[in-house]
Amino acid sequence: MSDFFAHLFAPSNPLWFYYPLALVIGLVYKTTLFDTPAAVLRGLGQFLLHVTLFMIALAVVLYAVARFL
Repeated sequence: MSDFFAHLFAPSNPLWFYYPLALVIGLVYKTTLFDTPAAVLRGLGQFLLHVTLFMIALAVVLYAVARFL
């Protein structure tokens, strides 16, 4: 399991390429919902955190399923 996390957080992992895309999508989406820049940035931070945690949780679940099968 430690190899899994070492590979997941490695700089060479292409998973980190999603950040620029998520940043742009989150910025556009949150700008349509909020009026002030502070609210947009707070919403953007929450969006990036939720997406990142979901992707990590999904990777852990898929890894566990693959090890079980």
